[in-house]
Amino acid sequence: MVGATGAVGNQLVELLETRAFPKGELRLFAMATENTSTIEIEDAEFEVEEFSDPEELRGFDLAFLAVPERAANDIIAARPGPLLIDLSGAMRMPSGQPIVAPGITSRERIIELRGKMVFETPHPAAHALATILRALGIESGFAGVTLLMGASAGGRDRITKTAEESADLLSGSLDLEESEYQRAFNILTSDNDRQIAEVVRAQCSALMGAAPTISLQVLSAPILHGSVLSIQVPPSEQAVSYADRLRAAPGILFVDDSRPIGVIDALGRRRSSSS
Repeated sequence: MVGATGAVGNQLVELLETRAFPKGELRLFAMATENTSTIEIEDAEFEVEEFSDPEELRGFDLAFLAVPERAANDIIAARPGPLLIDLSGAMRMPSGQPIVAPGITSRERIIELRGKMVFETPHPAAHALATILRALGIESGFAGVTLLMGASAGGRDRITKTAEESADLLSGSLDLEESEYQRAFNILTSDNDRQIAEVVRAQCSALMGAAPTISLQVLSAPILHGSVLSIQVPPSEQAVSYADRLRAAPGILFVDDSRPIGVIDALGRRRSSSS
């Protein structure tokens, strides 16, 4: 795992351990610009080494690249040997490398890709959106989508910044530089959010093959973890079957009761970002 101390890498390490992913050896790396340390998962402690050369990956079977795009591209160009799962692909337009997403990429497609040594993963919102639209059988027409992204989408520093701003606001001590934007208790849109909207639309179409025309607005929301997708589709005779389709679809936890359901509820269930 390269980038083990970041928000994504850290979560992946936890998943590998808690879900008992079969492995002989797990080594954790952080880029030189990150803080190398140890990671604690349940009762185990894992040492994180400084990553300095792609050759350090030689001899391994599988490597996750939870690092920025430029660093990931350098590792991919070096072709160190293992199968590379490039997580930086989630933040860019489809590059031509195979995009693989659980619940969407079929076993037959995986067999076709045997021999490929680099796979990209989609943006979580593209994965969730494609999963839901496929479950509903919506492959054409129009869909209006609003995506509210929490601080975790910007990494660990964004989470820390939002939490600190929230505490400072509540204590009346918030002091921002003139060039800074308040993120706590605020909803923002930026050029980066518009770029993410383009990426999510393109990746969703690539995952689905046949996809509806998607109008997508991305906003940054003052929540620490998780995101919210609101999807609006035109009236259809098929709408009466939507609930049953969502219940039956893999990767989706469908909740249908009278009480309000929020991001914290979905995260607490730890089942799917598509819930």
